[in-house]
Amino acid sequence: MGKSHAAAARRAKRKHEKEQKRKKRPPHKPLGVSARPAVAASAPEILWQPQIQGIEGLAALAQVPFYEAAHMADIFAHAHGAPPPAYDSVWTRARVCALETTALVARLEQLGIRVERDRFVAETPRFGSAVRWARETWLPLAPAQADVHARDFVALAACELWRRWRPEPPSQESLHELLLLGEDHAERHDDIAATEHGIRFWESLRSLLTPELRTTSAAGELLLGVDASVLFNWASDFSMAATYAAGQDAALGRRAAEVQGEILTQFSAEADSWRLPLACDRAEALYVTGERTEAERILLEQIEAHPTSAGAYVRLAELWAPYGREDREAITRSLALLDQAAARPVKDAADFDLAVRIKELRARLRACGGDARKAVTV
Repeated sequence: MGKSHAAAARRAKRKHEKEQKRKKRPPHKPLGVSARPAVAASAPEILWQPQIQGIEGLAALAQVPFYEAAHMADIFAHAHGAPPPAYDSVWTRARVCALETTALVARLEQLGIRVERDRFVAETPRFGSAVRWARETWLPLAPAQADVHARDFVALAACELWRRWRPEPPSQESLHELLLLGEDHAERHDDIAATEHGIRFWESLRSLLTPELRTTSAAGELLLGVDASVLFNWASDFSMAATYAAGQDAALGRRAAEVQGEILTQFSAEADSWRLPLACDRAEALYVTGERTEAERILLEQIEAHPTSAGAYVRLAELWAPYGREDREAITRSLALLDQAAARPVKDAADFDLAVRIKELRARLRACGGDARKAVTV
């Protein structure tokens, strides 16, 4: 099997395993790209009227946060080339970002909102939602007749000025921005860019975390103001992208492995069903960047801690004898490890296609002149 086919097969199998894991979680509404395509496809059904309803209306119709709706509006506006006239009055995220600071301030002053940098920095909270702050603090100053587009502009202007004037600590919207960009890159299978944005997101979030926030749901609700499962899923998605990025950029892979370790340390109260795959992903990132001894230590430690879970057995076997590597000794070693898992027996053998994997390894071992019957111990 060629390298490209092997990578595609592994990606498909890992995606299946991730979906199986997610089925064990409560239903959730994802933040970002996973919601946007569905909304875009159903745009005629939700009957969004940009010139009348603005971003506020889109957020309500799509049932997503305001800031995400601003990103959606950019996608809708450019879906078919040049934006149609209906979008001329809409303030999307990109349109607000394109304005110079002086233009942002001038437009706010036209609405009766006087803005000075020092005052803005002093009055905005240390951390929180720029949109919520603008609605509570600035919008009451705007004319009573201000339309939805003026209200949209005020909210997005606050996000942009917060980013420019007081980036540390970031607003919730700045964190959402990194999540959205990372998801965009992951959707296009640009694992390096997705991993880079994931690291940037974590570095921004990390400064706000406290030891008491030991679950993703607690941290996500408090610091991001989002659905309880968003951060849970982000960590899994980031970790998966990092395993692919590590094979292309060793330095990035090692940095991602550090982040994976920090995530596992921070969210120590998460269930093993979440922590084990992340630990395996971290080991894989280390392994493919040359840190094989440490990677094997991590996976063997996970096997010892979770002897009836197939994940660490399978990941270590894959790393020892990946597709395309017809090494008799490596295949024998991997086969022995999976035979050990089957003999336990592991409780999730079917989820990981353990019997199929063992059969494939035996066939590969016979093909390279080995005796599959002897592969019974590690």
